[in-house]
Amino acid sequence: MNIFKFLFSKVDDNTNDKLGAYPEKVHVGAMPERRYLKTSRIMTLLSAGLLCISIILTFCIYMLSPLVRSVPQLLAIDKRFYKLEPVQTQVVLWPASMLLMEEHIKQYILLRHTIVPDIDEMQARWNENNSLLRWFSSEEAFRDFTAEKEVNMARMTEGLTTEVNVRFVHRIDSSLWLAEFDTIEHMPEEEFPTVKRWRALFVAGFKPRGYPNRDEQLKNPLNFYVEQYFLSSRSVTKDNENAKFID
Repeated sequence: MNIFKFLFSKVDDNTNDKLGAYPEKVHVGAMPERRYLKTSRIMTLLSAGLLCISIILTFCIYMLSPLVRSVPQLLAIDKRFYKLEPVQTQVVLWPASMLLMEEHIKQYILLRHTIVPDIDEMQARWNENNSLLRWFSSEEAFRDFTAEKEVNMARMTEGLTTEVNVRFVHRIDSSLWLAEFDTIEHMPEEEFPTVKRWRALFVAGFKPRGYPNRDEQLKNPLNFYVEQYFLSSRSVTKDNENAKFID
């Protein structure tokens, strides 16, 4: 409080100014110059306070500046799901379990849809007791395959062979996968093969099975398991047969 007494003391009023009769009669405390002096002191205090506040705010902005940044990113259109995705870098970090799952799904598609001329080989591959396809499939998935198997076995007697080209395998959720593949069917009486495109939706994971012995367990040591398998056809024309994705 001493500084305010010093700044606004009555000493400024006790001067030898010759005010004249009129100011003395109406009790005017000081001439305009004295009022300007007090105003300037108040303005000096306000300016000093505002300067301190400005310094504090500048320091706060300086401390927060590293949190404000922009990171450029390349995006690509995923035509399968109509969404934007970051462009993959040269080094892709992917869990080993996901890579194994992707390879097992490709193997499952090849086992289920490839047809070779050897009937004995196909019967062993599609055997419902101890085939690899059986251990890869749940009861429901293999039961759905039984009707498909009967049709293919009947066509095999007519000379049908089928090649499979897996176009992509995409993970949608923790246990949900989407795959797209082509089947190239060859018949002896046809000059050109028939190309069909399919999309398969998998509900799959790694789950222990009830193997009868160790030899059967070694066929599927990682316990790959397709719980559900849904298949849908895709259209293929000469204009789009080489396209990466058909939507």
